[in-house]
Amino acid sequence: MTALTLAAILMQQPAPPAAGMPAPEMVQVDGSTRPELVPQWSVWGYVFRILAGGPRQLPSSVARLASADEAAAIIKEADAVQKADAVCQSRLSAILSSAESRPAADTDERLHETTVECRRATLRARDRVLDGLNPAAAAALSAFAESTKAGTSITMPKRNLDRFLEPE
Repeated sequence: MTALTLAAILMQQPAPPAAGMPAPEMVQVDGSTRPELVPQWSVWGYVFRILAGGPRQLPSSVARLASADEAAAIIKEADAVQKADAVCQSRLSAILSSAESRPAADTDERLHETTVECRRATLRARDRVLDGLNPAAAAALSAFAESTKAGTSITMPKRNLDRFLEPE
């Protein structure tokens, strides 16, 4: 589980309703029906995980358009994102480990700030990759990334939707 995934899960966990309080209203982000609700940090984090893992190959639609140097740069950036995510995971774990000694609002704010910072790092990696590609390869990689939205589905309290979409 990546830092971004952990933070997203933590931010989306509904607090148990207090006695007599109604359960929170839930919302489902389903990329197959509402792809616009799947944030770019999530899309590109997933793409980088795919590229850094398994056979470490580009999708065929991208591979046929990217030069060997461009392909190597994409994989190198995907590897760097995975390392950055591991650092983010450690930072988030440290915040959670110290949660008992801090007010809940402070822990929440620290988790939120760190999560958004890590998401921005993923978006900067996306920008570096796309800027380094020829236009056709950049368009193909972007199209591949967008196609992954259809497989995304997450349910969360409606009150957390704005945070889930950040920093976009």
